[in-house]
Order: sequence, then structure tokens, then C-alpha cells
Amino acid sequence: MPDHKKSVMLFQSTLLRCHYSTTSSQPVLVQWKYKSFCQDRTEEALGIGKAPNKANMGGNQYLDCADGSRTVRPVASKLGDSVTLGDFYKGRPVTIVNDADLQFGTVQWGDSGLYYCLVAVSDDLEGKNEDRVEVLVMGEYDNPERTVGNKCLIVGPPVVKKVQSAAGSPVFMEKKHFKSAKDS
Repeated sequence: MPDHKKSVMLFQSTLLRCHYSTTSSQPVLVQWKYKSFCQDRTEEALGIGKAPNKANMGGNQYLDCADGSRTVRPVASKLGDSVTLGDFYKGRPVTIVNDADLQFGTVQWGDSGLYYCLVAVSDDLEGKNEDRVEVLVMGEYDNPERTVGNKCLIVGPPVVKKVQSAAGSPVFMEKKHFKSAKDS
């Protein structure tokens, strides 16, 4: 996977590449697996998320955590010409094309996360058989106060932020994760 981080616009198509080589003549099993970000950014904005794990302080708190603390699900597998989709992806325009590339016809908000490509050949156990790419789904938002060419990009869906009013009662305000068009 030459691109280890990929930004994709909401409802657009994308292709996640998985390159491998083998000298085997046996069928190749390709599996794509999804892992959510470790820390839910919505919970963080509300102030109810868990504090970063001190063991991960040297790593990335959104990427590096135990699988038990995040969503992990199969996306698709391919053996020969047969492609099987995981339950979450059935009925969506998702498939494995070429030999091992994962193709999304349209991405959705819930598609942001880490995608792992695993390749297995029964008689070829040498080399690296796994790689990952981080996918960040973004959408456009018209806001004349925060625009570049009249467009801002939202990184993830809008979230709500809890703040204190002057009277001390909680007030919930909409907060968006912005990335300007020139930053992409």
C-alpha cells in the first residue's frame, strides 16, 4: 500500500491498493479488515471520552490500541474469482478488484478508520503479508466565515460540544471538525 493515509470526500468512490508478490502457483487468499479509530472523536468533543492510555503516549491515541477497545470487522475476502463481503458491507458497492485492491463505490461517514490488507498463500510463508491504510472521510460545509473559495471541509460528521452557560447550566452547541481546502 503506497498510500498509508487517504482522505476521501463523502459519497465519492475510492480504491485502497494492496500490492503483493508470490512465486506460488496456489490460490491467493486476500482479506480486508476494518478497525475503527481507538478514541471516538465525538466522545472527546463531549468530554466523556476515556483519557489516552499512558502506554500509547509514544504512539497515536487514535490508531494504536487493543482491538477489544474498538470496532473490528471483516470487510471482504477474495479467493480466486470469488469475493465475499462482511455483513456490514453487504448491499453496498464494495468489492475487491484487480488482484487485491479494495474498491468503494461510495464512502459513508462510518467508513473512516483503518483498513488492513492481509494476503495468505498456503505454500508461501515468506515476507510481509499485512499492511494498513488510514481512511478519513470528509464532507463539504458552506460557511462564509470559515471558507476558502466558499467551501470548508468537515472531517467526520458534526458533533455536539457541551459548554457551561453564564448561569452554570450546561448548553449543547454544534461543533464541526474543519479542515480548509488548502490543507487537503
